[in-house]
Amino acid sequence: MTVPTYPRTDYPAPHVPAHRARRNGGRVLAASVAIVAVVAAAGAGGYLGGRDVARASAPSAAAPAVVPATSAVNAPAILAKIEPSIVTVRTRSIGVNSFLEPVAEQGTGTGFVIGADGLIATNNHVVQGAQTVTVTLRDGRTLAAKVLRSDPAADLAVLRVNAEDLPVAPLGDSSTLRVGDPVIAIGNALALPGGPTVTEGIVSALDRTVQTDAGARLEHVIQTDAAINPGNSGGPLVDASGRIVGINTAAAGDAQNIGFAIAVNGARQTIDDLLQQ
Repeated sequence: MTVPTYPRTDYPAPHVPAHRARRNGGRVLAASVAIVAVVAAAGAGGYLGGRDVARASAPSAAAPAVVPATSAVNAPAILAKIEPSIVTVRTRSIGVNSFLEPVAEQGTGTGFVIGADGLIATNNHVVQGAQTVTVTLRDGRTLAAKVLRSDPAADLAVLRVNAEDLPVAPLGDSSTLRVGDPVIAIGNALALPGGPTVTEGIVSALDRTVQTDAGARLEHVIQTDAAINPGNSGGPLVDASGRIVGINTAAAGDAQNIGFAIAVNGARQTIDDLLQQ
């Protein structure tokens, strides 16, 4: 199954079609993927062929009480715990339009603090080819950022900003994840003003292999139905305890609720290797 690319765009108002925004030369950063592994149906059943019609206007006295569903995670508490470590990554670069003329491009993605001395993790495709990179911290400061190390094959990059005593994101253990575990995705979806977007879902599958449109073949990635949209790239996928278990990197554009995150255990090893170079 081939998935179309999410382009970067200069986030117009939500009602503006994306193809109109592209004429301005900007792009929203969120990769899309071609799924390499065969994605099998999780069960034998499909959509229900019909539905039962209630024959009574009110339940009988013996009918059990209906208990309202509750959220599997305390999203406000998780956000309060992890939001101080989440950053907005903005890039500027020079591209070409359909007439092969140079045009200025702007992009926006997400990242999170991995070192109190100014180290930030994000996706490689967020900063690839950028002439300038800036990072906006949750306290409102916007700082120039340098791409310290990057690994296009793993779609990971480490940035450095001139800052100290930054709040470091808590990292979890992605090896403990099970299909069905609740997770939330946090990131700058569509670069909407007013703070990051938070979406809730579950771990839909583990150990997927995907091919991104940026040329990276990513293995052992986490599939989730928490909505991942342009601008989420590089942001955290967080478990119910408020720890990062994945780095949101791609979504299937022609499907619904199929997003992918790089498992944090593998990402942590790659980042450690990069920093030792």
